[in-house]
Amino acid sequence: MRGRKILIFVLLVICATFVVILLNGSGTATGPILISLLLVAVFAIISVGATTEIYRDLVDNLRNDSMLKKAASRFYLYGRGGSGKTTIIKSWLGGEVRPEQATKFFAFYTAEKYLDLETKRQCRIVVSDYQGQSPSQNTLNASPQVIGLPDKRLVNGVLFIVDIAPRIEKNGKPLDTNELVEWLAVDTETKIRKRVEQHLEYIVPAILEIVFATVYSKNLLCVTLIINKMDLLEQIVAMGCIPGVSLANVEEYARNLFKRIEYNIRDACDKIAKPEHQIDFSVALVSAAKGTGVAKTFNRVMKKYADARYKEKKK
Repeated sequence: MRGRKILIFVLLVICATFVVILLNGSGTATGPILISLLLVAVFAIISVGATTEIYRDLVDNLRNDSMLKKAASRFYLYGRGGSGKTTIIKSWLGGEVRPEQATKFFAFYTAEKYLDLETKRQCRIVVSDYQGQSPSQNTLNASPQVIGLPDKRLVNGVLFIVDIAPRIEKNGKPLDTNELVEWLAVDTETKIRKRVEQHLEYIVPAILEIVFATVYSKNLLCVTLIINKMDLLEQIVAMGCIPGVSLANVEEYARNLFKRIEYNIRDACDKIAKPEHQIDFSVALVSAAKGTGVAKTFNRVMKKYADARYKEKKK
């Protein structure tokens, strides 16, 4: 809202200045009186206009048009609160990155990323983020600046994010890794099972249908199930907290935890895919806290997007 008011203020002041210059140039005796009246009117318009729907809509439309005209690889993230969506984004873009725009429920980030280090080719990216407390926050409230307009969706990659432990806070601050390991080391299997059930309730076939109806178009290239916090799981396994699971088969164990969700997402992809438009589905095991596997997941989508653009230009 603050940025919108500033933009409105600047536009109106520019218009007022232009008119004042014209009046001063007229050389008439009534010039100073007209200038004073005009300035009073301009400041009245500014104070009212900054909170008027028509002005807000005008600025929003200008911002949307500007964003959508720029070619970019676009990512749509979906996952339960505390699963690590924002951490994954910042792990890839850099910890100090700030959202391009943020509301109470929804935010998005933009950046320039290298496609490869040899040619130094760059790709503009747009990544969505939201609080994850309600699925509607990422469907009904999804920003067209990220996903495109209803008749022209632009999303290239959909990332569904799950994890093996929730975010736990103490005195208003999330537990650090060591504290979370200590918490998870007691009654480990029950706690992991409860977290998996929370994800199963959040990523169900009916919600998947809504998600894909929100973002699907021929621009959708990749869908990925991301299993986050693998570093945490590996520490717990190394401590012997999960009988029968070792570091040698920890990835297989993690995949099996979310087998039902993986099946549901694959099935949803198959239902919307067409013979002339297939969607590449994969599962990625990552650690957002350490950055392990994160860049590889995003880069895969970016390269497919760049290849698709190259082929389209050659036609």
